[in-house]
Amino acid sequence: IALSACLQGKIPQLIMAKKLEEAKKTAQRYKEIFGKDNFYLELQHHPGIKEQGQINQVLKKFSKELKIPLVATNDVHYLKPEDAEAQDVLMLINTGARPDDPERLTMKASDFSLRKPEQMIKDFKDVPEAIENTQKIVDSCNFEFKFGEIKLPHFNTPDDKAPDEYLEELCSKGIKTKYDKEDKKITDRLNHELNIIKKMGFASYFLIVQDFVNWAKEQRIIVGPGRGSVAGSLVSYLLNITTVDPLKYNLLFERFLNPARVSPPDIDLDFTDRRRDEVINYVSQKYG
Repeated sequence: IALSACLQGKIPQLIMAKKLEEAKKTAQRYKEIFGKDNFYLELQHHPGIKEQGQINQVLKKFSKELKIPLVATNDVHYLKPEDAEAQDVLMLINTGARPDDPERLTMKASDFSLRKPEQMIKDFKDVPEAIENTQKIVDSCNFEFKFGEIKLPHFNTPDDKAPDEYLEELCSKGIKTKYDKEDKKITDRLNHELNIIKKMGFASYFLIVQDFVNWAKEQRIIVGPGRGSVAGSLVSYLLNITTVDPLKYNLLFERFLNPARVSPPDIDLDFTDRRRDEVINYVSQKYG
């Protein structure tokens, strides 16, 4: 299921640029890509934005000509109307603008909250089919989500190895680079940590963290040595997540991850302020 989006979407942008024929062709192409009745032209109700009404009229016209269904939505940026002030402050922070700047980017011209069903029906009373289609979309979606479970992004291991197997492999390599020789104290501690990580199902978590930490270091982004209880993890040390040897300083792994305490590991990481966004962008692009 695909929708044509808000004013920033491809089709509305073409309409605002007076490129109606190109906008129409784009709508037809989306219909062909997603299939009949799987692509919807999105109507939104924001009276404070004059372009919105103009675009809605064109979209209604496209709907009739191209046999593309309409759906009623709104450009939701916060949950409740009273959250508008907090949203405006957030935009000031993000843009670095002053509150009294008349040219600054703001969303105060309209209500961008999640509206109640009764209000939506009232706002779109002239196009009842757009309201009805919201339920059709719901009926077309098959989505299940189990609450109470920890969901981790998928980590692609080489040769489709199990995450636990690959984690152990990386740690074994880490021993060779971190220590002059492998003794029983090291292997016993490593096996102890790996068993707990496997039991709690967090191998992918460590693999993901080591991936973006090592990526950051390869990009010459300054990474902190390790803060908080994660310094007690030999696995984290062997993966280059931290630079503190927990064996040398007799640090406890259980302060970081304890099977008796059902909670996910919490690795506190510090990156240089100037390049932190690069790391965030890498993680979001790769893991969502």
